[in-house]
Amino acid sequence: MIDKNKTIPNSNYLDNAYYQQLMVLNEDWQLNGAVPVAEQPTATDKQACEALVFAEVRLADDLRLEQWLDCYSDKCVYWIPASYPTADPRQEITLEFHDKRRLQDRVARIRTGVAYSMHPVIRTRHVLGNIEYWRGDDNEVRARVSFIMDALFNEKHRTLSGWVGYSLVNENGEWKIAVKQINLIDADCLQENNTFFL
Repeated sequence: MIDKNKTIPNSNYLDNAYYQQLMVLNEDWQLNGAVPVAEQPTATDKQACEALVFAEVRLADDLRLEQWLDCYSDKCVYWIPASYPTADPRQEITLEFHDKRRLQDRVARIRTGVAYSMHPVIRTRHVLGNIEYWRGDDNEVRARVSFIMDALFNEKHRTLSGWVGYSLVNENGEWKIAVKQINLIDADCLQENNTFFL
């Protein structure tokens, strides 16, 4: 369950400068091809970031959502664009755009046990591949990961795929997700109700 004594993160960081940085990240994820050795993170940082990326999707798949939330920085964005290629979220609608506070709200709603879209409880499994890492700003590693996710709901399978852009930051020696941008290959097509986490 959500710890009621835990501080609720604020959303004051979501200003115009933050959105500008999101668009810089978006361009970097799309344009960064083969990463030169000089731009690669240290082996230690790469290993820690890779462990975080794999843990985050495994915790979502296992519905260990409180631990999943701990993978994210208090200043984070979880973003699923509704366009392909991705457009500025200040000017285009998105499928989802959440800060940490909103992610906590969604987990709390799921935990009520009365979320209609979770009856029966959905089962998901992610497969990640083609992972690339490169250094970003200070204490930041950026990653681009291809994914396929199978979801089983009400005895029906659904497959989602695309790529994810990550901004991973080192906060006091612990790596956290600052931005997760999920780019579905059919983002600009009619979507079902994605109440689970991608």
